[in-house]
Amino acid sequence: MQLETHMRRIAVPLFIVLSISCSGAEERGAEAASLTPSFPVASPQTRDVVIEREYVADVRAAKHAEIRARFRGTLESVAIDEGQPVKAGQTLFTIGARVREQELEVARAAKMGAEAELQAAELELKNTQLLADKNVVSTAELSRAQSKIKLLRAKVEEAKAAAGRAGVEVDRARIRAPFDGVVDRIPRKAGSAIGEDELLTTVTDAREILAYFAIAEREYLELLKQPGSKPERVTLKLADGSTFAEVGQIDAIGSEIDADTGTIAYRARFPNRDGLLKHGSSGKVVLSTTLRGALVVPQKSTFEVQGIVYVFALDAQNVPHARKIEIQERVDDAYVISGGIGAKDRFVVEGVQKIKDGVRIEVRAATATAATPAPSRG
Repeated sequence: MQLETHMRRIAVPLFIVLSISCSGAEERGAEAASLTPSFPVASPQTRDVVIEREYVADVRAAKHAEIRARFRGTLESVAIDEGQPVKAGQTLFTIGARVREQELEVARAAKMGAEAELQAAELELKNTQLLADKNVVSTAELSRAQSKIKLLRAKVEEAKAAAGRAGVEVDRARIRAPFDGVVDRIPRKAGSAIGEDELLTTVTDAREILAYFAIAEREYLELLKQPGSKPERVTLKLADGSTFAEVGQIDAIGSEIDADTGTIAYRARFPNRDGLLKHGSSGKVVLSTTLRGALVVPQKSTFEVQGIVYVFALDAQNVPHARKIEIQERVDDAYVISGGIGAKDRFVVEGVQKIKDGVRIEVRAATATAATPAPSRG
């Protein structure tokens, strides 16, 4: 009886100790489970992505002409001022015009003299013909009169040609605007001695602007795959980083690949109604194309090993495996991929540096913000 009572006294405290121990173990296990990290996972996002490519451009006015002297002489007059609008055919300069005008007057006088001499000879021939008909003069004298007429007619034609050439020289002495435009700097002033082919000024019509640039052969072939073989949008980024208000279009493509640079020449045309752009401006042509239904993953979800980009793709048991992905484009903080994982595959969105390949992890659905890269430019 005493032994039974003693055993009961021992059993009760022991039960309490064992209960407390088991309870503590369960709590620690629950706590440990709560401290095990979980990783956000998602599938690649499918959306339209605007791709923008920039190319350094040489900006030129659609019409730009150097005005040069045609011959040596004195710059007799400057009929315009720097920065002045001019009309096609308007006189800008005269060089040696006075001398050439005098030569024209001499040529015209010679022409008039030849024509008067011809008229006199024709009257003489008419009289000679009447006398010959009456056998008053010989046929030989009639032949000489006829030959004189031919000679004088040739002389008249020669005088006309000389007067015409003199007129051309007078016109060449007056240098005119080739088209409507604006005059640039005029380095030489009236009275200066001018050499043949010397630059006098330039005339520019910048109501349209041409932007010349070159793209790599690979990108050229990619553009050929686009509908119409042209980008959807052509814009111009200015030197201050702002975007020119007018949208342009590709209107010329080179006929060959440059063997030295591996590029092909392109030309874009932009309206310039406000005259903001000037001949010789600097800028970058921006070509925009849209990839329809592209697969997109955030760059933060990837890691790189020896130049190869990977993501941690999950199997059905939530075991991560490094999977190589094929990158088609880089857009802001995302990659457009063309292979490696599909639209229904899952990958780890964040914390890839903490993951070991082949070691099962706890997962949770990524938030929309974490799984969705920032919108592309457009």
